[in-house]
Amino acid sequence: MQNNAALDPENRALYAEILRAPAGYDLDAALATTYTLDFETALVVPATLAFHAAENRQETLDTPLALLEGLERLSSRIAIFCEAGRIKSVPKGANRLTALLEDTVTEVTAPRDGAFHPKLWFLRFVPIGGHGRPRLRLALLSRNLTTDASWDLSLSLDGVATANARDQNAPLVELVSALPGMASGRPAPAPVASMVASLAKDLARAEWDYPRHVNKISFAVNGLSDRVWRPQVGRTLGIISPFVTDGALSALSRGVDPANACLLGRAEEMALLSPETLARFGKRLVLDEMAETEDGEESDEPLRGPVPTRGLHAKAFITERYKSTEITMGSGNATTPALISGNNVEVFATLTGYTDHLGTMEDQLSPERLGRFLREFVPFEPVNTAKEDAAEARLEKLRRDLAGSGPILRCEEDDEGRILLHLSAQTEIIIPDGIGLRIWPVVVGIEHGIGLTALDAREHLLGRLPLRDVTRWIGVRLVDELTGLEQYFTLGSDLVDLPDARTAEILRALIENQDAFLRYIRLLLGDVSEAAKALFAAGKGGTLSGVFGTGRDAPILEDMVRALTGDGRQLRDIERLVTRLSDPQTGRSEIIPNEFLHLWETFRAVMPKDQRND
Repeated sequence: MQNNAALDPENRALYAEILRAPAGYDLDAALATTYTLDFETALVVPATLAFHAAENRQETLDTPLALLEGLERLSSRIAIFCEAGRIKSVPKGANRLTALLEDTVTEVTAPRDGAFHPKLWFLRFVPIGGHGRPRLRLALLSRNLTTDASWDLSLSLDGVATANARDQNAPLVELVSALPGMASGRPAPAPVASMVASLAKDLARAEWDYPRHVNKISFAVNGLSDRVWRPQVGRTLGIISPFVTDGALSALSRGVDPANACLLGRAEEMALLSPETLARFGKRLVLDEMAETEDGEESDEPLRGPVPTRGLHAKAFITERYKSTEITMGSGNATTPALISGNNVEVFATLTGYTDHLGTMEDQLSPERLGRFLREFVPFEPVNTAKEDAAEARLEKLRRDLAGSGPILRCEEDDEGRILLHLSAQTEIIIPDGIGLRIWPVVVGIEHGIGLTALDAREHLLGRLPLRDVTRWIGVRLVDELTGLEQYFTLGSDLVDLPDARTAEILRALIENQDAFLRYIRLLLGDVSEAAKALFAAGKGGTLSGVFGTGRDAPILEDMVRALTGDGRQLRDIERLVTRLSDPQTGRSEIIPNEFLHLWETFRAVMPKDQRND
């Protein structure tokens, strides 16, 4: 929904488009909020911001140097806040580069005991030459920062920071400013808190470019106080929501003629509603099952155009009031925690325009738009899942308790240079009878885990690992022994006594010799677009040397001189790399040629200072 306000599945916006810097600008800072998170997506985001040559997500994941360089360049400029205990687990072992996300990702808990559920991106871009005003971008999504491929909605707004604060942005500023204070267990790192405060100041003064036919945009946030926002009642009502409750739907539809009310949801959720609630909606719709098979794979049958993939995740509320149509989108479902009690932290944007321009509620769900992928909901008797629901509730409670326990990982180096990881917690958690708990360091996988019946101040030896595999992330599996129901997730811990050389060890695992180092230097010095193309070609089995030379034969000196005449960004990238790979005592490294170090000392003395805004 970047250029218009139609709920049209062919009007698609991908993460890469939302994150791409405007021409002539560079990313200065980015903030994201999400309910769930997976490490692969979190690793791809910095690489997407640094390079735009990858054809797809998997191509980026298959190119470790792209992930590394994206993290090295941008992880300190990105802050991600997610619900504590909602990072997806990696039972087979996570990418060791997840260690470089330790200060990027902050786990939080909702202040009113609900879920932390907003999906928001706020980005600040600065002119590459250092002259001119920063550009701002706000994106509100219905999806999480994961691989989920459901049909979603997004609103992306570009703008600039003006001289004065604007009341329109106050709810968003309140949410962003509150984020560091919601941290669970481990506090938000000081640089993250400082960056968030800086972004909040610009957000307060943001003036947005509106989509076509929209003459007003208002924002709302629930879950921070007793104030609870919900869509205003109009003469018509359209609700798009994957999850629904009787109480919320009854409250939202009060005073609306059922003939003018439409509900689009998931069949398994709507089957749980009372007949009285369903009767409030003259139209009850679900995504057409012919669009996909039950396991989410595309059907072999011919389809009618681009079908929303793998289910419904979009949330929207459409009303007509007077001569205007209001379309509200954001993170909140039509449920009691989101819109009635206001326990969940949710974010919403309401777009208002003349009905003659935006269309009616019927128009938004017409066959020309989303309607061609919908069918009437046919009520059915839901399967009795009482035992499974009770088991899930038990596991969910334990998940929340573990997320709030304040896990601590203490590092101790043994005589062979390996790291002993000792696990404890600030708050005692006793594992209830009938539930099994297994915990492991995420990089090495679940087979290296231990079983526990309690997590408390006593230390448990969690593993003995090479330094390059040590992170603050721990994998968790919960098993309800009565039903066999399992939950897997990742928790962040407070990692203490970590040796300073950990990041250097990770770099050495990817840049293993002097030739690889020199090729990487050429990557840092090269034109970003051409370097990225070569980098991803190498990830497919090609070689960097075809573009950058064989390493030692490449004219590195010429490129370094050329970089010196610019703004110095490429040379600062080299400084960062050399510092990480060098012995802090001697300044030397086995994988950095001595002749390069001598050359580098000359450039370091005259390297331009960083002009990027802090």
